[in-house]
Amino acid sequence: MDTDGNIRSLVFSRASAILAVSPQQLQSVLGLTLLFIFFVIAGGFFGAAESGFSAMNKIRIKAKADDGNRRAKRAMYVENRFDNALTTLLIADNIAHIAAAAIATVIATRLFGGGRTVELLTTIITTFAVFLFSEMIPKSFANDRSETMALASGGIVIFFMRLFYPLVWFFSLLSNGFSRLMEKIVKVDKAPSITEDELYDIIDTIEEEGVVNEEQSDLLKSALDFSETYAKDVMTMRADICAVDAGLSNSEILEIIKQTTHSRLPVYEGDLDHIIGTLPIRSFIREYRKNADVDVRSLLIPPFCVNPDAKIDDLLSEMRQYKCYLAMVADADGHTLGLITIEDFLEELVGEIWDEDDVVDKNFVKLGGNRFRVNPRLTLGEICNRIGTRPIDARMSARPLLSILLEHFGHIPEEEEFFTLGDLEITVETVEDNRVTAVDIHLLSPETTPEEPANATSPDGSAPGTL
Repeated sequence: MDTDGNIRSLVFSRASAILAVSPQQLQSVLGLTLLFIFFVIAGGFFGAAESGFSAMNKIRIKAKADDGNRRAKRAMYVENRFDNALTTLLIADNIAHIAAAAIATVIATRLFGGGRTVELLTTIITTFAVFLFSEMIPKSFANDRSETMALASGGIVIFFMRLFYPLVWFFSLLSNGFSRLMEKIVKVDKAPSITEDELYDIIDTIEEEGVVNEEQSDLLKSALDFSETYAKDVMTMRADICAVDAGLSNSEILEIIKQTTHSRLPVYEGDLDHIIGTLPIRSFIREYRKNADVDVRSLLIPPFCVNPDAKIDDLLSEMRQYKCYLAMVADADGHTLGLITIEDFLEELVGEIWDEDDVVDKNFVKLGGNRFRVNPRLTLGEICNRIGTRPIDARMSARPLLSILLEHFGHIPEEEEFFTLGDLEITVETVEDNRVTAVDIHLLSPETTPEEPANATSPDGSAPGTL
């Protein structure tokens, strides 16, 4: 016998003497130990594959599959049949764990014999080894590298899905039958896979991770809010409407046009509750140059009226369909409340749109729908004067809004904190370096608003809302 054989024989002899077993038994124990390690690793693989497919980015994997990546195609095959894949992985995982436990028992019995103490220690050690190396470590690894794990394990998972197909079919049949039985006993409301609040959280998360910047995040949130915004939230209020009386002469109408930067003006008879149409400014000027006595009524576009509670996403589609740029907002009695334009809808998505003629006053910006964004350093009296209402307390008129905010909250407020002061709902919009830099104000009772004062102008210096 060679030297290696002598050394191996000597090692086995001493080890068998220490453990009180024959060398043949010791060799079989070593073989079982290797088999135990194999099943522990196999269980870890199946557990990691389960976590990987559960946590993987489906959109990213699908994009790779569309580009022709074979591993991504296999991963998407598993994802599209995830219920069957999950059952397959659970079956394989349990087989691996049961086999590991059984082999550990055989090893302990051959080394130390039977007995309750041996069985108890074997159970504890096996449970610890399986939990640590087949569950916790592999699943933690897969959660951190879900995409890599899904791509790497897709082919093997597909193999076991086909191998265990009869078992998967049988257990799926039992599971579906039990689920149907439970649905009859306990009624379960089917919830969507992702809610709107969760979608907002996802947008915040990808912004924090740097996937999108703040502007892109705001645009995504605006798109979500768009379908829940109503005409009354974005309309230009009645007091701010720049309109033309049909009884005026053409020269008087022309003077009004010269003082505005709008491209369309509502035309009424008597008052704003009797809108007879919309006057396109370019058409009027073109015809006026040809004939100063042109009939204004012949140029009018029929009025388009909408309900204040109509959603703007529906209105946008409807107004585009009828090629209507401007619409009047009226209640059930026909009383004109305000007007809306397609530009108002777009501003809900992308923010304020300034024309080249607009003079931007960043200290006081009309947002539409009786909403205003103001500099908190303005006094309450000045803010109320420009909004067109009166302060609830005359003694507070001379105080800056920032002072009132700090007094109310008792601390530097955070963004989205708000309170109500009389008819004003005051919301903190922007906080930078522990300083409140912008505040949104919503006039809650537009019906009680007094007549617009002379200095209450929009950022462009004219009555806003019509274009």
